[in-house]
Amino acid sequence: MTNPYAGADGDFPTPAPRWAPAPPAQWGPDSTGPNTPVGRRRRVSRKAVIAVAGPVVAVATLVAVLGLLWPGFLNRKVFDTAALQQGVLSVLRDDYQLDADLVACPPGRAVTVGSRFSCSAQVAGVPRTITVTVVSSDGRFEVSRPH
Repeated sequence: MTNPYAGADGDFPTPAPRWAPAPPAQWGPDSTGPNTPVGRRRRVSRKAVIAVAGPVVAVATLVAVLGLLWPGFLNRKVFDTAALQQGVLSVLRDDYQLDADLVACPPGRAVTVGSRFSCSAQVAGVPRTITVTVVSSDGRFEVSRPH
């Protein structure tokens, strides 16, 4: 029995490859998919980048400089509540010679010259209100007599 696929010399022919080698790799995005861009992609001009980024950098720099150099712009001075209460208590005891204790002042009061706020205290066992007036930007204050 003879093989109908055998060649003239009786050998089997080499079968043709069923795959083709891949083409060399291309740089850039695949341009064969459904999202193929129709036109050229627009580049942003250097002038447009400078026109937008310049003012943004200028404003950020201004905020940073003002925040560091101008007191109160980003950080405001506030009284240390415990130290303020101790200072009011010492004025009531030492200067006004009163039997005072349990002083309570509002927390987070800003050090603003001329501002006034109230603290409460027990004077001889009776609750009293004391007015505190800020007299300097470094935190000095006056304490009124209790009323």
